[in-house]
Amino acid sequence: MGEEQGSDEGMKKEKIAECIQLTDDMLTAHYRGDHRLVVEHLHEDCLWIGSNDIEYYQGRAMILQQLEKEKTALPQISLSSKDFQCVSHDRNSCVIAGRYIGITDEASGEIYRDMQRVTFTWKEEKGTLYLTHMHVSNPLTNVERDEIFPHGVGKFTRKYVDMLIKKEVERSGHLMIKDRDNVTHKIQTSNILYLEAFNVNTLIHALDGDTFARGSITELERQISQLQEDMFVRVHKSFCVNRFYVTSIKAFELCLADQFIVPVSKAKYTEVKAHLHM
Repeated sequence: MGEEQGSDEGMKKEKIAECIQLTDDMLTAHYRGDHRLVVEHLHEDCLWIGSNDIEYYQGRAMILQQLEKEKTALPQISLSSKDFQCVSHDRNSCVIAGRYIGITDEASGEIYRDMQRVTFTWKEEKGTLYLTHMHVSNPLTNVERDEIFPHGVGKFTRKYVDMLIKKEVERSGHLMIKDRDNVTHKIQTSNILYLEAFNVNTLIHALDGDTFARGSITELERQISQLQEDMFVRVHKSFCVNRFYVTSIKAFELCLADQFIVPVSKAKYTEVKAHLHM
């Protein structure tokens, strides 16, 4: 963290360090839904300028009201790679500028990872530090579950999504099976499109080809559910599909990866459609 030197009567280094720490603590707490520091240090005439066109709020009362509105809307976000520094100061005030990367918690139901830049202006009055101005340079554009990936989300978020996908693939595990020649195969569970029963054996249709497995479809379904409980759905006595490859469903059949047609039993049709949210 750097510090630009002001006049001979500039703010003491200890106070500048306190402003930097307050900036860090206030932002960290804010994205966890805790506004106690804001309430304690917000100046009556503070101006908050955000990155969206409507984010221009003047005065303590208006800012606190807006923060309360956003409290339930914001997902839980953790901050990393934080860097704050004093860029100017005089006897009773200083300007702290900084940047950090915000990352949504996996349990929040939204996906976000991007860098945000901020400027906070602090003023000391009667021994207390007050925030008189805050400016946020870019919005938190989140990707919600089932939302089409927006072009506006930055490259940091895309890299984060790629990392989550890789993590999910690794967590999905591998299915160990033997074929008719007693050769053992290790198949990535997430690569399997669907299982098709052939008497007491099963044909595994995967992205990289088919494998004839010794073992019933019920047994393979059980093994997969131990690795990934919600990944596969039994849609017919002879077919079990990977729900993440289903692209459409109609009149007792569904389409996988836009090219494979699998029958759905009449008895299971309503249940399967509801389970797939289609």
